[in-house]
Amino acid sequence: MSKYKEFFRRSFTLTSMPVKVGISIGALVSIVFGLVYLVVLREPGSQFYLFAELACLGGPIIGGIVAVLRTQEHKLKAFFACFRTIFVMVFILFGVTYVVLPQFDRRNVQLPTFCDGFDGSFDPPSHLTYTVPDLGTGILIVSDAQTAVVAMIDYDQPPFPSTVFVLNKNEDKIVQSMRFKDDVISAAIDKGIVYIFNDKLGYLIDAHTGEFVETYLIIDNYGGLSESDRPIISRASSGHWYMETTAVRSSWSVDGTVKSRPHLTFNGIARGCFISGYTHEITQL
Repeated sequence: MSKYKEFFRRSFTLTSMPVKVGISIGALVSIVFGLVYLVVLREPGSQFYLFAELACLGGPIIGGIVAVLRTQEHKLKAFFACFRTIFVMVFILFGVTYVVLPQFDRRNVQLPTFCDGFDGSFDPPSHLTYTVPDLGTGILIVSDAQTAVVAMIDYDQPPFPSTVFVLNKNEDKIVQSMRFKDDVISAAIDKGIVYIFNDKLGYLIDAHTGEFVETYLIIDNYGGLSESDRPIISRASSGHWYMETTAVRSSWSVDGTVKSRPHLTFNGIARGCFISGYTHEITQL
């Protein structure tokens, strides 16, 4: 942060008043574009790149033009000094919006002492079971009208390896399966995308085709299973286990699709228990 402070200090102390005015006006324009996207339009993914260009280029260009019109000499230098400063400001604001703020928008639930793994028995309640074609009965983590996410766990072998299936309910068939080394699993379904986490490692899957969504950038705040209820502040063990039940996960796909800060609620399995993200009810499996 000291480098950025020094950058802005020099920008405002070593430049002329016209450049300072241009920086102020251009930064305000970029902020307005950002607020329109975030607050007024409520972050439609289809409009992300348009407003990103307006904020990253529109504001700096307008600010640079203002500086040029008010400068008598060294106009090109004034334009680029203004453009560069506003562009860096927008980049920092992007980081604050998509990286920093989501860290304070999280919920978790403390696991009771009976969530200490499987003891060789496995008897989930009927509302949490789902029959996987040709494989048997698994644990229903989450579902909607078309898709079900089901886990089958080897409860005899610590750390209880698991296989997670994504099923098309209408056709009663498996469209994707993933194998993990333990039973720490969370899942959510949102607008045709299945979000699956094995502890803190996440995956995006197309609910209809079962294919992995190809992305070039993902930003999320999901903390999975932790020994602290404030993982962003302290990593010290509290003597209890906590499972996160929400996430803000932004993604930029190679096909141009953007998911801008969707707030997701996860059901999960951890340490032999099922955790409902919506009610925080915990059920021993």
